Formats: sequence, structure tokens, C-alpha cells
Amino acid sequence: MGNISQNSVLRKYLQHLMLHSFRCPFADHYSKKLTVGAAITLFVEAQLQQRRTLSDIVLHLETNAELQDITGLTTIHESTLNRKLDAIPLAYLEWLFTDLVQEIKLRKAEAKGIKHLGKLAPVDSTSLSLPKILGDWAFYQNKTKGVKIHTRLLSLEAGCHFPDEIVLSTIGVSDQKAVKYLVAPGEFTYIFDRGYVHYGNFREWSEGTVLFVARIRAKTKYTVLTEHPISGSSNITRDADVEILDKNSGQTFCVRLVQFKDKHGKIYEVITNRQDLSAEDVGEIYRCRWQIELFFKWIKQHLATVTFHNHHPHAVWVQCYIGIITALLCQLIHLEVQSTLSVWSMLRKMRYYAMKDWDVFIEALNREPTRRSKGRQKIPKPAETPEQTKEKRATVKIILR
Repeated sequence: MGNISQNSVLRKYLQHLMLHSFRCPFADHYSKKLTVGAAITLFVEAQLQQRRTLSDIVLHLETNAELQDITGLTTIHESTLNRKLDAIPLAYLEWLFTDLVQEIKLRKAEAKGIKHLGKLAPVDSTSLSLPKILGDWAFYQNKTKGVKIHTRLLSLEAGCHFPDEIVLSTIGVSDQKAVKYLVAPGEFTYIFDRGYVHYGNFREWSEGTVLFVARIRAKTKYTVLTEHPISGSSNITRDADVEILDKNSGQTFCVRLVQFKDKHGKIYEVITNRQDLSAEDVGEIYRCRWQIELFFKWIKQHLATVTFHNHHPHAVWVQCYIGIITALLCQLIHLEVQSTLSVWSMLRKMRYYAMKDWDVFIEALNREPTRRSKGRQKIPKPAETPEQTKEKRATVKIILR
């Protein structure tokens, strides 16, 4: 045991979970070796290092003395890991998720928000597919089977975006049903795409204390009450107070409508109850919704979230939580080291320095680059329209003999 570092990067990463020798009184009653704490540790480490199969997890455990010392295991069978996914309590994972979120919020207690726009909360969902037969319990339609992670992402300041609330569901549950668990009155401005168009919700939020910016569908009917002047040099094409009818209740409500164009000339219409900002600021808030799309892309590309080891319902929910918990741990370490690198660049270094001392890892993060030149600079080309791209594309002709 003398060659095992007690201050390794992996230990520093996993110590935030507080799982050392944790034994669940319910799930571990008959467990001789693999406890809930050890299992979560193994699966989080596998997410961190993108281990795609249970065989990879087992082989790494058998050949890594550091991980053996952390988990208290020298070897484990793949089937035991598979069964343990059905036994890990969801309530404990929810507690871990909430605890990590609170720690990040505590570290960012002085955050002022995104520029002068305030603290933002994009809301959206991402889907994870399940196999044809084993995922039959999550059938939707057209042979589609899968689950959704409905997420509220907090944007407290530039470079600090993390989920603070999630709802898991099968793919057949609409975003409009899940949104009520993600929205609460407070200091955040919620951002919604067209999948969350629900005039009953908009009416309730506009009358209450929920701030929001939501994109509406092109067929949405409204009555213009007041037109506000707009600048000719701006990308804003309309700024008005409008009245919208909620057909389900028969009641109307008043909101602000902002219409703007992106750099490709595409028109967006959003409604909001924020009257304290300019129309350009409202458009900028909606563009910040892209942060949640980047977060979903991040967890799918850089973690092993999309690879399910066990396809039973409970096991799938457990694996979704473990993936999100791993992402929160990366965000927490990024805040702790205060690196100028992105979370992804830091994670890539962390994978290679996982078994090295923490001080060595910090030194590597803060090392000045040896290359001073910026290299050959490219001259930006003007963006092409879809018609121009289509005209220049060559026809592909393939003949198989």
C-alpha cells in the first residue's frame, strides 16, 4: 500500500460524494462485498473515464490498486455490478444531486448573473434511446423507446452553467407536463423553446412572480395593444404589448412580444413578462437558451451517459442520475481549481492525471503554454445561404459491381 497516493486527483474528485465505507442499511443488508457506496464510486469513476462496458469497469478495478483502496474491493463480477444497479436507492442519489447543487450555489453565492440580464434558467429536455426489446417498458410510438431527462439549468454567470433540478420520465411524457416540477417563483428568468408553449402556464406566470422568456409558434394568434419604437440598425423587427387568449380557460392575458432576426435572417417571436429590459436584451436572453443544448451535448459526448448497462426501469433511472452527478462533480472541481480552461479541457487533463498527486495536476493546469505564436490566422468568409450551399454541392454517384 506504500505506492498508493493519499492525495490523488481521483480521491480529490470522489471525496465530494462522501461515500467512504458508506453502507445503506436497506440495500446492503445482504451485501458481502459490493456496497451502495462502492458501487456508486465505481460507476462515477467509469463515467469520468468513459468506460463503456461492465467488463471495462471490472478489469480496471482488478488492475488499479488506487481504486481498490478507495472502494475496498479487489475484484467484483460483472453480474454483481449489473444487479446492484437495481438496488441503489434513488432517494440517496437525489440527495447526492441536491447536496452537490447546494455546494456549487454556495461557492457562487456572490454571482451577479449574466451581464445585466440577471440570473437565467433555461429549461429543456434530452432523450436517451433504449434497445428494441429491453426498452419495451418505455415504448412511445413508431417503435420509439427511451427516456427523457427534463432539466433546469442555472446560468449564474458567464462560464458557470449547471443543472439544479431534473425530472426523469419516459419519452412519451411531454415537456409541458414536466415543466411544472421545474418552475418556481424566484430571482431567475426562465427560458423556454416552442415545446413548452402552454397558454395556461404563460397566463399564470405573467400574473404571478415567475419571470420568463418563451418562444411561441408561428401560428399563435394575438392582439396588438401597443407598438413600441425600434431602432433601424437593430435586429429587432417588432416590440409590442399583446393580448393572447387561453382557449382552455377562456381568459386572456397581456405579455410583451419581441420579434427579432438571427444572422441568417430567420425570424423568432418570443413573449416575456420582463418590462425592465430593452428588446435587444430580451433577444439576448433567448439566445442564452443555447447553454442547455450545450450541456446536453457535453454529457453525451464526454461522459458515458448514453450507454446503459442494465435496461430495467429502476436501473435506467439510477444510471441517469449517476451521469448528472458526474457532470456536477466536474463543475465543482472546475470551480475549486479556478482554471481558465473550459470544463471539457480540464476533464480531459483530469483523465490522464487521475492517479497522480493533486499538486501535480494543479501545476499542469496552471502551466504556461510554450507556444507563443497564434499560428496562421484564417480570414473569415461570409456565411453562405442554404441556396448557395445547395448549388455548389456536387452530386455523389456510386456504382457497385
